[in-house]
Amino acid sequence: MTQYLTAIPATRENFAAYGDVVCAHDGAFISANQGTAQRYNHVATCTNKRETDQPSVPKANPNLCVFRCKPATQIPFPIKLLERHPNSSQCFIPMACGRPSRGYLVIVALNGKDDRPDLNTMKAFIFARNQGVNYGAGIWHHPMVALEELTDFGCIVWENKVPEHDCNIVEIGGDYKTYVPGYRAASPDPKL
Repeated sequence: MTQYLTAIPATRENFAAYGDVVCAHDGAFISANQGTAQRYNHVATCTNKRETDQPSVPKANPNLCVFRCKPATQIPFPIKLLERHPNSSQCFIPMACGRPSRGYLVIVALNGKDDRPDLNTMKAFIFARNQGVNYGAGIWHHPMVALEELTDFGCIVWENKVPEHDCNIVEIGGDYKTYVPGYRAASPDPKL
């Protein structure tokens, strides 16, 4: 039997259990750049647990990279796997790439007692093009899902090149799909 999630717009409040919505907000800011900008500090928690929780684990370094993501060709979107970075937060910031997207899909779940995703906590969010996502360390999430348009994401994550320290991937089994209200599937095989 297919189980459906419905993606909802992400807010700082409704996403807090999974990480951070990265954006300018109504909070305090500092005037910057000779008064031509507002600087919002500490909009996400950047975590590298290897340095504090596991001093015997090889040192990790920040990796600033770019993901170029093809848009989803199926909506409702099928969920087949989730991944986590057990020792690091992972932050994605959308960047303009051709026609800017209206938004992207984020699917998350908390860790269960069996050290696998707790599918009862799985939720789907629509992030706007002016919002970044910062997954907390150990939060299960689907790989990035661009909607309607090819999308580049700047990403920062701490890695030590030991696969089991950097990323865990599990197939979730079952038939899970996500409705994404207001979005359409892209045509198959968009060029990268």
